Amino acid sequence: MAPLRFSANVSWLFQELPGLPERLQAAGRAGFEAAEVAWPYAEPPQALASAARAAGLRLVLINTPRGST
Repeated sequence: MAPLRFSANVSWLFQELPGLPERLQAAGRAGFEAAEVAWPYAEPPQALASAARAAGLRLVLINTPRGST
């Protein structure tokens, strides 16, 4: 059986921190290797990418607005 792998959902975790870049840093310090972001719209995409790289994280899920139906 493959080992379990977890990613930090920084939209829910580390809510005591002011923004997603700070939460990504906290996830990296906590030992996560990957992160999810449910509502990334307040941050520029490049800022999130840079923060994830600096924290040593891969972004494995980013919710985006749904298209028209």
